[in-house]
Parts: sequence; structure tokens; C-alpha cells
Amino acid sequence: MRRKTALPLLLAFLVALLASGCALGKKEWPEPQLREDNFSLKLAAAEKRDGCLLLDVMVAGAKERLYRVSIEYEAVGDAEGEGCIGCPFVPRNAKHITRDSAEFKLEGRRLSISLCGLDPYKTYRFRVTGQSELPTVPLVHTDVYITEN
Repeated sequence: MRRKTALPLLLAFLVALLASGCALGKKEWPEPQLREDNFSLKLAAAEKRDGCLLLDVMVAGAKERLYRVSIEYEAVGDAEGEGCIGCPFVPRNAKHITRDSAEFKLEGRRLSISLCGLDPYKTYRFRVTGQSELPTVPLVHTDVYITEN
């Protein structure tokens, strides 16, 4: 009689031990600390000159976590593939600049970046997007801006 109850108890103990061992091995991505790991972007100055868009972006917060910036843009007009002023912003093109690039010019909190090869006679809508070096931090965007001709 004692043997009949010992076997189910032993099996139940082994199952519980196995289940607890699986829970102990659970791994998760580290969560960013709000103050220490996040940053924000704000456009300080923009100038369109000779087919180039010259941007100064202020980086607030954890600027050392900023790994990549992207200038997302679209031409505004009536041609196919162009957006319109009142339409939702759907960036059709992007230039990506990583912090190890010579184009990534971060001095203090001011990031100076540029985009060349634009048609000097067209109007463009654009925004700057920042990506953290931490994979769990969401992308950070500036507002959408419109160039002047």
C-alpha cells in the first residue's frame, strides 16, 4: 500500500521540480529606465539650399543612446509617388545615418545632419527619426515639417 502512494508522490514532485526549473531559466530583454535610457528629438533649424536640406536637431535626454537617425522625406506635388500637403505623411524615402558615420555630427546636444540630391524647385515634407542602441526602446520622431522654396 505504501508503495502505491509513493510512486505518484514521487512523480508529482519530479514534475513540480521540472516546472520550477523552467521558470527559473526565463530570459527577457532589459527594460529601459525612463530617465537613463530615453531621448527626444526636436528640430532647431532647417534650411534648404542648393538641393540640400541642412538640419540642426536638439537631442534631449540620453543622447549617448542615440544610435541612428533617419531623415524621412517625400516630395510634394501632383506627380506619381509624390505626397500632398494635407495628406497623411507617408515617407517614400529615407537617409539613414549611424553614429559611427562622419555625417553624424553631434556636438553637445546639437546634431547637425544633411540630405543632398533634392530637386531645388520642389517642396518636401520631412521628419527626423531616432533609433536607440537598445532594441526595446521605440523609435522617436520629430514633427513633420515642410520645406520652403
